[in-house]
Amino acid sequence: MPITVNGVEITAAAIRAEMQHHPAPSREIAEYAAKLALVAKELLLQEANRLGIAGGDGEERIAKLIERELGNSEDKPGQPRAVSQYLAKLLGRATIDGIDLLDADASLAR
Repeated sequence: MPITVNGVEITAAAIRAEMQHHPAPSREIAEYAAKLALVAKELLLQEANRLGIAGGDGEERIAKLIERELGNSEDKPGQPRAVSQYLAKLLGRATIDGIDLLDADASLAR
């Protein structure tokens, strides 16, 4: 089933392709992890677009966005938490269909 993030579709093919980067004990867990990664990436790209951050590929634009919004602190211990909090903020104002983000335990327990 495809996912939409603020009206932008993430296809089943993209999800299958992303699954290879998320080894897991079951297909369901790998698929859920792939969906989460693609939702996060799409949210960050949409925010980069909203803020006018251009140039380079998607990864470069995401890196520029994170540097702009959170500072250049890749080596700081709190950076992963700061990125997670930033993503939570973006999720809070997003419309996402096709994945239940609130029922993660059910998907992971299978």
